[in-house]
Amino acid sequence: MSSNVNTVCYCCYRRKELNFYCSVCNFCICADCEAKPPLLTIKNQKKHEHMLSYFPREASMTCNVCALDERRYFLYICHQCDFVVHKECIYSPCIIKISRHEHRLSFTSSFLPGKRFCGVCRKRVDENYGGYSCQKGCYYDAHSRCALLKDVWDGNELEDEPEEIYEDISPFEEIADGIIQHFSHKHPMRLHKEIDKTIEDNKRCQACALLVYNDDIFSCMKCEFILHKVCANLPLKKQHVMHPHALFLQVGDMFTCSACNRQFHPFPKLPLPLDHCEFCLDVNCAVASEPLNHHFHPHLLFLPSKLRSIEICSICKLHRKTHFDCGECDFILCFHCATLPRKYRYKYDEHVLTFSYGHDARGEHWCDICETKIYLNKRIYMCSKCDIALHNKCLFGKEIYMLPDKEIKFILPSNRLTRYICKHCNKRCQNKIVYKIFDEAICCSMKCLQMYSHALFGKEN
Repeated sequence: MSSNVNTVCYCCYRRKELNFYCSVCNFCICADCEAKPPLLTIKNQKKHEHMLSYFPREASMTCNVCALDERRYFLYICHQCDFVVHKECIYSPCIIKISRHEHRLSFTSSFLPGKRFCGVCRKRVDENYGGYSCQKGCYYDAHSRCALLKDVWDGNELEDEPEEIYEDISPFEEIADGIIQHFSHKHPMRLHKEIDKTIEDNKRCQACALLVYNDDIFSCMKCEFILHKVCANLPLKKQHVMHPHALFLQVGDMFTCSACNRQFHPFPKLPLPLDHCEFCLDVNCAVASEPLNHHFHPHLLFLPSKLRSIEICSICKLHRKTHFDCGECDFILCFHCATLPRKYRYKYDEHVLTFSYGHDARGEHWCDICETKIYLNKRIYMCSKCDIALHNKCLFGKEIYMLPDKEIKFILPSNRLTRYICKHCNKRCQNKIVYKIFDEAICCSMKCLQMYSHALFGKEN
């Protein structure tokens, strides 16, 4: 018996804390697999028509189900034909639903001849081995291992389950021509085409938190609540490629987006309230799906097969866990950069600023806010007519998609002539939003707010 946490069980290929280990041949099996030894013969008509027999030695043979050539101890072979299968592949599901495709996929022992590619990893699919293909005939295929990844498949076998009928429920009720009652707001809202003169400047959409200009919007007929027309039409239920479960549009409190890791408040929230998996997307990241045709890059972008693989974003040059990859070159685009607005309005410029980076930003520039030099490899916003350039962080601050809210008193716009002094770090608040816990207690960030609150209430306790 061994308690080596770095040892992998040769039966289930999982790391376990308690294993049975042979120091002579380096064989290891966990306590759970040892309690349930492998069967000598298996009959599974769904995977193969003949009886399968246990192969009692370590060997490297290509599995007919997953098409992988891995050196394994636990293999089953058919004595009547050339069929080999890994122990864990014998009972793989027959019909599944994955996040990367809108239809169900069914297991097939082989594919029709032709040039086929996996919809998850984008690599070639071998037609002589098993995998999953779309039931609706839309030529979507996937490797067995790729389709059964944790972030892709929800773990449910759907062979005997009726297909779910998706009901496209509108997020609003149309009261009259151009007037709606949106589920997120108590007052009726009127449609405005390209923001006519009745709408003031510097208004923000309560869903995506971006400024509204040159867009069709819905504005409240009784208060200052505004939604982009696109945001007002967001579906109440959405299947996103990043998550195997359905996401539901809800109005909620402050949260952190699982894709871009930014904090949002208060409207934009696409969470999963069931199964306690705590996955949620803000509105901007929920719209970004694959294949992504982004203005930053000429090629189509796709999610990697392993969503949490760390790569360096080609735009911000930072290590990111969630990102899109180019299928034709080495371009990487993180969700944080993918959701940056292409154009943005600066209050001290009559024109709209355009996002630039790398070779797109020519010449020598100085930030109009921090008054430091702007380097070409940084993300900047520029006005070509007024020669104004701004750092991305200087223009947006850290809370680009957070909204000051009148009902929640601890979030305030930092728009005074003199900046607030943070109660925790005793520095001037540099962000566009500050946090108020008491009448005179102002903090510059959520981190400072949490630490100040902990120190304050900790002393009282």
